Amino acid sequence: MEPKKDWRAETSEFIRGERLQRKRYKAPSKNWDHDHCAACWAKFADFEGPEILHEGYTTTEESKWGANYHWVCPQCFNDLHELMGWVEVE
Repeated sequence: MEPKKDWRAETSEFIRGERLQRKRYKAPSKNWDHDHCAACWAKFADFEGPEILHEGYTTTEESKWGANYHWVCPQCFNDLHELMGWVEVE
């Protein structure tokens, strides 16, 4: 029997192998006030609200997207980092 696939891995396939840095979320502009986890779609924002995340893992300068472009929530990072080849960097 084939192991059950995790839909979050399929959703975040485009960032497989990324080096990610744990950071506090900061909106990149006044017009762009939130981001979503690349795996589960949890919301990151500076403002308060139900289920809003304020810290997670994000792409670095060496990513083809640049620093702070894609975000992964702590739960998805913990659950998927080995499968997805994500490496935490300082």
